[in-house]
Amino acid sequence: MKYTHNDFEFRKCEAEHFDAICEIQEIAFMHLENEQLLRRNTREMLAACLNDPHYTLGAFYHGEMVAFAILFDGQNGPENIGRDIGIPEEELELTINFKLIIVLPEYRGNGLQQMLISELEKVAISKGKKIMCATVSPLNHYSSKNFEKAGFLFHSTKTKYGGLERNIYYKIL
Repeated sequence: MKYTHNDFEFRKCEAEHFDAICEIQEIAFMHLENEQLLRRNTREMLAACLNDPHYTLGAFYHGEMVAFAILFDGQNGPENIGRDIGIPEEELELTINFKLIIVLPEYRGNGLQQMLISELEKVAISKGKKIMCATVSPLNHYSSKNFEKAGFLFHSTKTKYGGLERNIYYKIL
């Protein structure tokens, strides 16, 4: 079945969505052909991302969460991907990261990842951010294409997250 933007409701996730977020992540890992494609986040990290300064956005179809995406505000910490693209220390607070985007398998292929990217770009702008960054496995051609379609530029490939190869993307807002 094909879906459009109007078929989904996008809203900020709260504590009551935590179990659905964890379940969606687990379903995604069960369907991965290669675990290098996605970085598994701990339950503690997923819970932390429901609170400021981070922002977790859910995509709901008939009231059921079918996808989510996380904007992670690394501030001046080591997870700020702005460091990987050479942003000066004093400007890191203007950078925000896409930490994770997961779409349930049965909803893939409908542009939902691009919709989530677009919706979170608006959130980033409302937070006063000037640069959005993302890491994508070099093996994840679908996500790479979606970020490129959304105007993100490839910067480099680096080893991150305990030995995972990742392409670094960024977009000036």
